[in-house]
Formats: sequence, C-alpha cells, structure tokens
Amino acid sequence: MKTAVHFGAGKIGRGFIADLLHDSGYKIVFADVVQPLVDLVNETHEYSLFLINHDYEEKVIDQVEAYSTITQEDKVIEAISEAEVLTTSVMATNLPKVAPTITKGLKARVKADQEKKLVVMACENAIMGTDILKKAMIETGIMTEEEMDQVAVFPNTAVDRMVFDGHHHGKDGIEVGDAFELPIEKNKLEDPKSQPIKGAEYVDNLAKFLQRKIYMVNCAHAVTSYFGFVKGYNTVQEGLADPQILEDVKKTVLESASALEKIYGFAHENLVEYMNAMIIKRFTTPGVSDPITRVAREPIRKISANDRIMGPAIQCEELGLDNSCLLKGAACAMFYKNEEDAQAVELQNYIKENGPEAAVVKYIGLKPEDRMTKVIVEEYKKLK
Repeated sequence: MKTAVHFGAGKIGRGFIADLLHDSGYKIVFADVVQPLVDLVNETHEYSLFLINHDYEEKVIDQVEAYSTITQEDKVIEAISEAEVLTTSVMATNLPKVAPTITKGLKARVKADQEKKLVVMACENAIMGTDILKKAMIETGIMTEEEMDQVAVFPNTAVDRMVFDGHHHGKDGIEVGDAFELPIEKNKLEDPKSQPIKGAEYVDNLAKFLQRKIYMVNCAHAVTSYFGFVKGYNTVQEGLADPQILEDVKKTVLESASALEKIYGFAHENLVEYMNAMIIKRFTTPGVSDPITRVAREPIRKISANDRIMGPAIQCEELGLDNSCLLKGAACAMFYKNEEDAQAVELQNYIKENGPEAAVVKYIGLKPEDRMTKVIVEEYKKLK
C-alpha cells in the first residue's frame, strides 16, 4: 500500500488533509510533537470523522499510525524515505521546526535510491507555505537545494475547510464540513498531469486562488464579525441570521469578487457559486458556532492595506469599482472593542487620543485627503 507522511495530527491534519489522503488510497503516517496525539492515533490505528452536512454521519479513517518527532525521529525519517507524498499542517510558524526532520528524510531517500520524487506540500494557512518550508530546509544545511530537487518536488497549496472537535455516536472525533478547497500548483509536480491527492484542484496560477480565499472567505468572515459586533451579537451565526447583516455581507463579498473578476478573469457566476458554497452555506450550517471574539481578533492586522478588507477595497478603488460595503466593514473593524484583544485595545486608545482619521492614516496607510479615508471616517462616525 502506498504511503503518505503527514506532519501535524491536529484537527486540520486528521480532519482535512488525512481525509483526502485516505480517500486517495494511502496508508498515513502522522508525525507530531504532542505525545497524547501520537498515542491517540496508535490506540486503534483509526479515528472517526463526523460529517456536519449529513447529520454527523460517521466516517472512519483507518490504515493510520503515528510517530513522535521527538522520541521516534528515526521512524519518521524511515517513513519519509519510502513515501510517495509528504504534507504538513503544523502552522506556518512551525515549519522551520519540522524542516530538519523532513530534510533528513529526503537524505535517506537518496540512500534508498527511490525512483519517483517525493511530493512535498505544506498545507498551511499561509501564502506559498511550501516555499517557506523549502527555504527552512535549505537553511538546515543538511542538503543543498539542488540535492533536494533531485529527490523531491515542492508544489505550493492553499487550504480551507471547516473542522471542529466533536462527540457523536458515543465516540470522540472531528466534525468536518463538506465544502473545502485544496488548490495545488500542478506545474511543480514531476508529472503535471498526475494527481497525488484526489479531490484537490490542480491549477496553473495558485496566486489567484489564494487571493480568492483571502478576498472572499476571509473577508466575509471578518466583516460578519464586525457587523455583528456593532449590533451586539455574540457569534458569526447570530449575525448572519440578521437579514440586514446577511445582505451587507453578500454585497461586501461581491465587491471583492468584482476586483477578482477584473484582475484574474474569474467568471462572475463561478464566484457567486463559490460565495454561496464556501461562505453562506458553510457559515450558516446548523450546529456551527463561531464566537465573534475569535473571528474579529487582531483588527489592526485585518484592516491593513494588503489584508482581507482593505486589500480588495484598494483594488476596487484603483479599478473604479464600488467598494462602499468594504469601507463600511473597515469602519466597523475600527469600532471593535475587546479588552482582552491587545490590537483592539491599541486601536481604541489611538482613536481616542488622535481621532479616526489619524487611525486610518496610521493603520491602513491611506492619506488624509484620500476619498476612502473620508468614507471610512464618515461610516465610523455613524457608529459613534
């Protein structure tokens, strides 16, 4: 049976990536630093997924085992030397920590004289995560880039799926939604026509799919939380149950979509379908509850000029497209208050001392005379 090695046995690892690897016919070897997770996988060598959109029907993922990267690194290296695919879901900040073990595994592949190149993919919520991983691997000094390229390929990916801890049918497991996306750079595969993971989307231009996720899914999630906060709701789902907020969120996302259509040539109807499947249907799934305090956190980062709200707003401005709802979203983000969120506290203190216009200039990077600055300030004053 062909083997896949996956670094990270958390919810995304087991509930998303390993689910697809399992359906692609792989035996899965997890590598993790958390011993209880390693023990959990090895207890029965299977685990349960609960399908949110199908009344939490159980799906069993079997043919799995796990090793500790701390105490069983030799086992992980051996698995890498024999595998067809290697994936990660450890958070982008942890990629440098797993890079040495992965590189040692590639070195072992050289000695094993494997004919096929290993497909290495960082499946992280990061822009070009595999490039980040490869850079960290080169910096270990264990192998040169040329040596690594002889035994492996390094396609970038984008990832998105709803996963939660769950308990159903008398078992602990992971709740997963139907909707997901996993675009993979096909031009970086040894055979561009191959599909190492079934269910993934193999694309020529990954950047536009990364941008679509940020401009639409991440944007929608964020503005829903800020619109919801203004009206006193506690969860994203409570906000979307409000017809006015739902309408505003759809308008906001379609403003972002209009920029994507112009820049990348996406078809309008495809983006509307994407919005309904990946945002509206998913965020309003019965039983799902996203606290606004979690989704709205770090508002300074989320209103920065290249992020999920102002990124598309600025693109729309440059293209002569409507961005009024996006700017309203930015104003609501500036209004967000949470004493346990350091960025929210900093933003509120700065506005209190210097005013909203100065905050737009400092945190978004617009000029005082810019039209967008005036609109955001006007929208903010309406909230006050």
